[in-house]
Amino acid sequence: MSGFAAAMVLAAGRGERMRPLSDVLPKPALPLPEGPVVASAMRLAVVAGARRIVVNTWHLGAQMAAAAAEVALPGVEVLLSPEPTLMGTAGGLALARDRGLLDGEGPILVLNGDGVLDLELAPLAARHAASGDLVTLALRPHPDPRRWSRVVLAADGRVERMLPAGPAAPADNGMLYPGVMVVAREALARLPPGPGGIAQLLWEPALSAGRLGGAVVPGRWREVGTPTDYRELVVARLGDRAWVHSSASVAPSAVLRGALVGAGSRVAAEAVVRASVVAAGAQVGAGAEIRGSVLLGRVAAAPDEKLDGVLRAQGPPVC
Repeated sequence: MSGFAAAMVLAAGRGERMRPLSDVLPKPALPLPEGPVVASAMRLAVVAGARRIVVNTWHLGAQMAAAAAEVALPGVEVLLSPEPTLMGTAGGLALARDRGLLDGEGPILVLNGDGVLDLELAPLAARHAASGDLVTLALRPHPDPRRWSRVVLAADGRVERMLPAGPAAPADNGMLYPGVMVVAREALARLPPGPGGIAQLLWEPALSAGRLGGAVVPGRWREVGTPTDYRELVVARLGDRAWVHSSASVAPSAVLRGALVGAGSRVAAEAVVRASVVAAGAQVGAGAEIRGSVLLGRVAAAPDEKLDGVLRAQGPPVC
């Protein structure tokens, strides 16, 4: 696959549906056994040939920057584009452009930083190179039209229309956009400075010009939209195993099954943690039993406390 001069990973958003967890960590910074959620997009960009990756930050920017720094990508330049106010998806691209962070030849690969992306992007790159598209979208067969919007492709690979989430007709071939696209230099240059969304400022102009394309790509995509999505993803990754961060403390007599114990957290003696996340400094007291729960930040389970299906999250004090 031909490389990209730069890739941009969008990681600045507030993550409203992920609250209260996103009050402690930005959604792309939430820990998984293989690194923070954003690591998926960053690694995919490298596989696609990018040797410079720009990550925008705004909500809890310091935590987002620290998460991006955790991802080891030898030989790849990782740059941050902090936003003084939330710029939106297109506004973030325009700001990174105006800062010179996206300079170079060829199109830009743009990836959402808040999902798990295990995709093969060769068909996307090939379609963009051959088509003259202003924007080319990676697409997947749609798993649930009632939940997510749909992209309808013509036989020649041009996007015909974009439909909101809702019941699909029997002949509807709407596809899912999993959060990866290629943006031509021409389209990037046309973006106005200031806040704005990708749908209005990139997709709609390209669609009107007949230059919004799509390519169906192999692989898997998983949304990490809500606390339940997040916990279920961790458990699916681990099975009955446990993952413990090097800075965490777990007593030898504690029992961990399908549990992630993240940075700075502690699980005391005789505690049981199953199908749960304890991270960002959270504490589990001696003899506590934690099942199907997420504890994140400045929170604790008291000694001998029993929690089942509980979310506890608290960030640092606001100065």
